Amino acid sequence: MNTSDFSGFPTEFADFLFSLRFKNTVDALQENKLIYKSLITEPLVKLYHSLMPTVLSISESIITKPSKCVSSMYSDMRFSRLSPLKEYMYIRFREPSNGKDVLGLYFDMGSEHYSYGIRIYKQTSTGMEQIRKSILENEKSYSRELETISKQGMVVSNDAYVKDHFPKMKESVAKQLLNSKKFYIGRDMPINDGVFNSDLCDEIANGFNGLKGLYLLLKNALSQ
Repeated sequence: MNTSDFSGFPTEFADFLFSLRFKNTVDALQENKLIYKSLITEPLVKLYHSLMPTVLSISESIITKPSKCVSSMYSDMRFSRLSPLKEYMYIRFREPSNGKDVLGLYFDMGSEHYSYGIRIYKQTSTGMEQIRKSILENEKSYSRELETISKQGMVVSNDAYVKDHFPKMKESVAKQLLNSKKFYIGRDMPINDGVFNSDLCDEIANGFNGLKGLYLLLKNALSQ
């Protein structure tokens, strides 16, 4: 994969994000904006462009408009009036939708960890019922894809029902999804040396490629 445009985040970015916890103020905004742009916004945009070919190879319908995908530096002032800048960053590649059960691929990063994988934004009970129906009809396919991504370090994180709704089914990751109110699938990593060079882009792209089979199963389920 050609990642010549993305050469990693500057080594100072993590310390800067951590420092925002203490100096993310309106008075320091102008100074912080200049640093934020060089340490976070500019390399994040390069990472987005480098990931786009991989993302489009997984789903041609996915939205790739920069303003819809790349986090801005500014916090939502409705909730963070005294902290004008985000203390984290993200990239979202999401399917077109009516605003509910929005399937997508994500990358999140803060001062200590980063994560990437599959999320379903504004997930609803109706969407989960569609996914359960799809799992029950294609259990072998889901099990195969879930086993594959597990070997790549991907984990299903879910809000599970207290009661087992499928007591006769043997324990499996597919059953874990069936018993979920909502879930996401991802790999969480501590900040490491790969973040500071193009290895991060290769890691995320390989992770997205490994998720392709499961992503397409979920996309088909939510389109029903």
